[in-house]
Amino acid sequence: MEKTSQAHEAGSIITLTAPDGGDSDYRVIAIYEAAGQRYIALTPDLDTPELEANIYLFRYLEEAGQCSVEEIVEDEEFALAADALQQNQQARFLEPECRE
Repeated sequence: MEKTSQAHEAGSIITLTAPDGGDSDYRVIAIYEAAGQRYIALTPDLDTPELEANIYLFRYLEEAGQCSVEEIVEDEEFALAADALQQNQQARFLEPECRE
């Protein structure tokens, strides 16, 4: 899958083009780093609350002003990316007085 042009942030809508040429819109949940690699969490559920949405993880690449995503094929890397997203989301949703 591929993405077009500009960099993105959480909440923005992006269009991915599948290898067969079909386009689908996704909402960005998060862009984050784990083990020196950048990842992006996306949902096709544009109107569903973030904590209830189906989430897809991809490697996130930015080069010369162009952004793209790559499928994560290794189970170990996917587990690493999923754990990092969970930590990222927990930090975002914890109440400030609950943080240590």
